[in-house]
Amino acid sequence: MTSLQPIRSSERVQSVRTIVPVILCGGSGSRLWPVSRKDFAKQHVPMLGGASPFQRTLARLDPAIFARPIVVSAAPARFLVADQAKEAGVEIDIALEPQGRDTLAAVTLAACLAARRDPDAIVMVMPSDHLIPDAAAFGRSASAAARLAQQGHIVVLGIPPTGPSTAYGYIAPGAPLDDAGGHAVDRFVEKPDAGRAARLIDEGCLWNAGMFCFRASAGLAEIEEHASRTLAAVQRAIEEATDDLGAMKLGKSFETVTKISFDHAVMERTQRAAVVAAEFGWSDIGDWKAVWQESPRDAKGVAAEGRVHAKDVTNSYLRSDGRLLCVLGVDGLAVVDTADAILVAPIERAQEVKGLVTELEAQKLPEATTPARVHRPWGWYQTMDLGERFRVKRIVVLPGKKLSLQKHHHRAEHWVCVRGTAEVVRDDETIILRENESIYLPLGCMHRLQNPGRIPVEIVEVQTGAYLEEDDIVRVEDDFGRL
Repeated sequence: MTSLQPIRSSERVQSVRTIVPVILCGGSGSRLWPVSRKDFAKQHVPMLGGASPFQRTLARLDPAIFARPIVVSAAPARFLVADQAKEAGVEIDIALEPQGRDTLAAVTLAACLAARRDPDAIVMVMPSDHLIPDAAAFGRSASAAARLAQQGHIVVLGIPPTGPSTAYGYIAPGAPLDDAGGHAVDRFVEKPDAGRAARLIDEGCLWNAGMFCFRASAGLAEIEEHASRTLAAVQRAIEEATDDLGAMKLGKSFETVTKISFDHAVMERTQRAAVVAAEFGWSDIGDWKAVWQESPRDAKGVAAEGRVHAKDVTNSYLRSDGRLLCVLGVDGLAVVDTADAILVAPIERAQEVKGLVTELEAQKLPEATTPARVHRPWGWYQTMDLGERFRVKRIVVLPGKKLSLQKHHHRAEHWVCVRGTAEVVRDDETIILRENESIYLPLGCMHRLQNPGRIPVEIVEVQTGAYLEEDDIVRVEDDFGRL
């Protein structure tokens, strides 16, 4: 994985023939709470019995069609993005947003970075959290959009609707274009009510899935015409950017960008808008009803993931991420059980989960945003038990990784190694901790945990003290720049 650099002149012929994919990896996916949360959003959550939506997005990028992907990510998810790309076997370039500023800022950034490779590069912007099972059909649609984009159009992929929906915006195709089978865009329509959605479908309108294709130079020209301040701010942020362990971390000018969508700022105003009807099946897996619809279901309409036992249950989605979930005699429910929160809701009201999460956030409940399993650059930890003056954690450290050299003012810790071999620094000592061995770290001691082996190290940590929160960490050294 390398930082973003202009491509060499010898590579430019190939870049024109391929599409530069830009994957937008922000968003919180709060309608899929409690599995998806702000600190571990749905694009990174394994679902539908397999990889995460982000990994599925990477997997459908045929190297014969697509160049090396650029991933635009929120800064806190930087290591999660890198780790999941590595698991998927795909090399990526990462650009880190200091703050989420909606899709105009992200698409502008994408155009600027692609233009660094080649001003005539074809850019394909896509969300990271959509489900498209047919990779070949996706490639054909992307290629059709690229042919239009090559001629200067700003192309949006339109999804043929499967039924009236109030969850998406609509695109009304206009006059056919002479090339690539696309149409000019007659108009964009905001999310309608149910009656109008049915009429729009009868008129031949398509869903707007937020996938755009354009020549980098053409996209920048339209952004400069319709959103010049955003373009200037993004360009300054790129000039201010620093390298963050191989990723491009944008400068503070990015925070001055107005929050607005690319659709509103550019697509609804440009004279170059075109639409290509997608050939592929699509879902934004935007809520638990959508997950249920995309999941394998039994003869009673029940989709189940994890340790689930259902009796006399119909038309429901049931998921457990750990303990046994038993459900009896219900119809049309979404029941989702995680380590620290449970959701029970009528599946037809799945869109309302977002509002529920907003209420939890207003109450400042940590479960609203932070999952029980917290991912870190070195691995992850999960609280197993919490009481007065104690907390028990399960800690997993990946091979070759180490935590920061740190100390605590308010707690002591006991570590028991249950898997692998750990190297522990405790003040002036270096101790090898093997399975079934333990170590005590008194309050105030300088300590560090490292995995020198080839398999993950698993530690059970018992904290004791008057204050046990994560902000009681004084870091002295850190491989991940978190001092």
